[in-house]
Amino acid sequence: MFFTTFLPKLLNMSLTASVVIVFVLSLRLLLKKAPKIISYALWGIVLFRLLCPVSIESGFSLFGLLDTPVAESGTFTSRIEYVPNDIAHTEYPHIVLPVPGVADAINHTLPRGEEQRKANPLEASMAIATYAWMAGVLGMGIYAAISYIQLRKKLITASPLRENIYLADDITSPFVMGVFRPKIYLPSFLEEQEQPYLLMHEQHHIRRRDHMIKVLAFAALCIHWFNPLVWAAFLMAGKDMEMSCDEAVARNLKNPVLADYTASLLGLATGKHIIAGMPLAFGEGDTKGRIRNLANWKKPAFCVVLATVAACVILAVCLVTNPASGIRNPWVQEYTPGEAGILGNVGKEKYERISEYFAIGADQHGMAVFKDPYKAFDTMVELYAEGVELIRKENDLPPISRKNYSAYKIYGWQTTTGSKEAKAQARFITGFLDIYENSFEERK
Repeated sequence: MFFTTFLPKLLNMSLTASVVIVFVLSLRLLLKKAPKIISYALWGIVLFRLLCPVSIESGFSLFGLLDTPVAESGTFTSRIEYVPNDIAHTEYPHIVLPVPGVADAINHTLPRGEEQRKANPLEASMAIATYAWMAGVLGMGIYAAISYIQLRKKLITASPLRENIYLADDITSPFVMGVFRPKIYLPSFLEEQEQPYLLMHEQHHIRRRDHMIKVLAFAALCIHWFNPLVWAAFLMAGKDMEMSCDEAVARNLKNPVLADYTASLLGLATGKHIIAGMPLAFGEGDTKGRIRNLANWKKPAFCVVLATVAACVILAVCLVTNPASGIRNPWVQEYTPGEAGILGNVGKEKYERISEYFAIGADQHGMAVFKDPYKAFDTMVELYAEGVELIRKENDLPPISRKNYSAYKIYGWQTTTGSKEAKAQARFITGFLDIYENSFEERK
């Protein structure tokens, strides 16, 4: 069971985070002159999406604009479900992706019907993919462990300076090491006058709990090692972490001392730095980029910072939350025509013979509704693609979606061109959408 349900959950988290990463990378370009702490904070949304499979629902979610499929997971929470958790045991497997066209291409290659119901060919593929994922996670863990051991060997001769600060001969840049009792290591070749402001930088990391955030970020990278966007996010977040720390130090330094700090960074730029992927030790990567940032840094006006922060908080809410399901009338009872309180005479057996996802129940008003309207809709689009395309072409409609289906319902029974099979499918679509619509209509 684990091998058929784990991978869809992982892919859903990774795909959801990928959408957020694209948004944050775009915003990062727009916020080029804003304080880097804002860009750094936005990466926290990505980290949340990479590690948490569920979120609360809201009408402000940006995922709602992308027609993102959601599945309820609690009273106030839901999960985004691009890949159904039970896809391996579905007669007609169907996925939805945030990139148009890609999902259709994948769906056409998936086994379906009798082949999928009897042989379950997706089970073997998902088991192999899960083992490959495990191997990747293990490889990342081994890499981190070896890197850590190699670094520890370099620190054997480190001598204490004071408190949690040490000087080491075999390192070329300052860094923080440890999680619960972090230590600061400085290169022993640093001049005494350079140490105070470089220490300010490392101490700011510790006050901000960056050493803990780095561990979580590396854990997310290990889990999602197969996603290139997560690697990009890990690197960019590391740069924003360092630059925001530089700016925090710069706010407390006067111009002559700030020039010395920048000169110290320039001196460190030629050295070989701590491996960026090491979770328990992180140093000063992209030193040249940090120098450029400090050279262009100016203390921003308070009103500009306030407006930028407010906009980013609103955006964070939009990216952290999931879209509301929109189902006003869920099924609450079995649909049995003729029984008291049941309205209409929908041939539920006809629908359920076509697909398990066309299972019909009754809502609180006794109206026929699909038990899982979203999966029913996606399955209809897949099984009746010829009829959907006929309605679209004949009436010059946009591609069907969960939001614009009304026109397809109206025109489905009016089609005049196309094959006999296509016209029969178009008429079926009208009847299907009549039932589908019941789940979302507002009734008193």
